[in-house]
Amino acid sequence: MCETASRTLPPGITPISGDEARRLIHHTSGPELEALLDRAEAVRRAVHGDEVALCGITNAKSGRCPEDCGFCSQSARFEGADAPVYPMIGAGEIVEQAHKAERAGAREFSIVASGTRLAREQELATVEEALRRLRAETAVEPCASLGLMREPELRRLKDAGLMHYHHNLETARSHFENVCTTHTFDEQLETIRAAKGLGLKLCSGGILGMGETPEQRVEFAEEVRDLGVDCVPVNFLNPRAGTPMAHLKAITPEECLAAVAVFRLMMPAAHIFVMGGREVNLGDRQDLIFRAGANGTMVGNYLTSAGRAPDLTVGMVERQGLTLRPPDTGKAWAFDGHAPSDADWNRKAAEPRPRPLPVVR
Repeated sequence: MCETASRTLPPGITPISGDEARRLIHHTSGPELEALLDRAEAVRRAVHGDEVALCGITNAKSGRCPEDCGFCSQSARFEGADAPVYPMIGAGEIVEQAHKAERAGAREFSIVASGTRLAREQELATVEEALRRLRAETAVEPCASLGLMREPELRRLKDAGLMHYHHNLETARSHFENVCTTHTFDEQLETIRAAKGLGLKLCSGGILGMGETPEQRVEFAEEVRDLGVDCVPVNFLNPRAGTPMAHLKAITPEECLAAVAVFRLMMPAAHIFVMGGREVNLGDRQDLIFRAGANGTMVGNYLTSAGRAPDLTVGMVERQGLTLRPPDTGKAWAFDGHAPSDADWNRKAAEPRPRPLPVVR
């Protein structure tokens, strides 16, 4: 789904400075916001054209995570959180969900698993089998989000067919200790750099609205920019019951759009995806994400919450006069231009399993 972030920019397109970004991030109303959105849209069109990429995910292993990320209902440390708990699903179910995502318009499909990192041999073998089958049986570009992975395991997954690795920085370094205390910001950088060293395409972004300042949003974007990642997923906090951030108020649609636009101007070559929380934070203004500079979004459900029906997401793209971008795997795409209206394609992975495992504290 993502091309190299070092691609040559068209004449006249240059990234804005951090100082300018810190000024523009406060343009959240009136003519100033309108001008910011117009500028971001012009850059998006100049660099990326009118194609939008969709990605889908499967929540392949849920709950019992030992980390204390304050936004996440899958942490075993938060007793009141209500995320489903189940072990790694089988490779066949992962592939089945990938087929549904492909039919709904997804260009990339990501295997997501809870936990600090995926290290058990049986689980790694399951993901390897799923990756081989994804490359053989679908046209989607395989991605994985498996925590703080290390180079040997990442190499195995790449050899099995992994094309992209996703690991979010989540927030600015200066705000990170307010989000998570069980691993460090630098440990996250180590995983991202390990994936980059293997030649995997990198997807790294974070969540806005976790109590950070607008200036820290720019600081976070500077960290991502300096890593030279290919894709930047921008999520907005959807406070989950039982988590330490359940009390936080959603940031306004205008704050969301201004941040996306500033990220686009800071990183013209990167693919910017507006992902989780867009329904909660943007409401009926979701269509404006593309005017703000985004050129990708999620289709289907999220990890522990429902997303829009796929046909609504595809319709949102088409209403803007944009087109869906096919995968870069050299295979025919199953999507025929019309997402099934009943394609609630990964609902099964977001439902509690019949054999829940005990929570480990």
